[in-house]
Amino acid sequence: MRPDAPPTAGECRWEGETYSLFPAGDGYRAILPVAPDAPVGPRDLVVVLQEPAGGVVQATRTVKVVKRDFGVQKLRMSRSTARLYTDRDAERERELIHGALARVSAEQLWRGPFAWPCKGRVSTGFGLARSVNGEIEYRHRGLDIAAAAGAPVVAAAAGVVSLVADDFKLHGNTIALDHGQAVSTLYLHLSKIHVKQGQRVARGERIGAVGSTGAATGPHLHWGVYIHNQAVEPHFWLNLPPECR
Repeated sequence: MRPDAPPTAGECRWEGETYSLFPAGDGYRAILPVAPDAPVGPRDLVVVLQEPAGGVVQATRTVKVVKRDFGVQKLRMSRSTARLYTDRDAERERELIHGALARVSAEQLWRGPFAWPCKGRVSTGFGLARSVNGEIEYRHRGLDIAAAAGAPVVAAAAGVVSLVADDFKLHGNTIALDHGQAVSTLYLHLSKIHVKQGQRVARGERIGAVGSTGAATGPHLHWGVYIHNQAVEPHFWLNLPPECR
């Protein structure tokens, strides 16, 4: 959206939420999430800009959300592993992770497509409905990348370390990176952590090592991409279109 004069403020309304607008080239943009279980059908996207003279410019567009079948993955877990999901510490872990992934900083730190965070085979895709011991528990919110224990894990894009945790029972050793403009990435089950909270990292910089800490059945990296604390398809960011770079 390109108004005649730079606005003094602006916002975007989508799915009942209000999001900030950020400068992008000679215009403005908001990066908006669509949940994997979002209802299909048309949605109104509303952009509101406050003009320097005090007027308001508003534009509404219809966006169609289409159906995608992510499939179901059936898992069998021991009782001790399954209990990690309901352990009293699990909620604390989720709150800390959500707090990091909800950060909104104005500066865009990434440039171009994201890098693969480690070399390996994708063993579990994004969005799968996971059935644990016969019951649907949750949707898989990232990619599981199977790799050897100790294999390097790198930052998918330039950013700031927003969370470091080495005491999580469910998620294992954890790192979150803030890439700016409400875009974050999450790295779970690490064997080692090589960064500190608040540290700036470059795309491709080593931040940790593959492990099997937390509720993991073998060495792998769980990697997620989040927009405003909502998990989104990581492959989109690995093949980022020009308008999002």
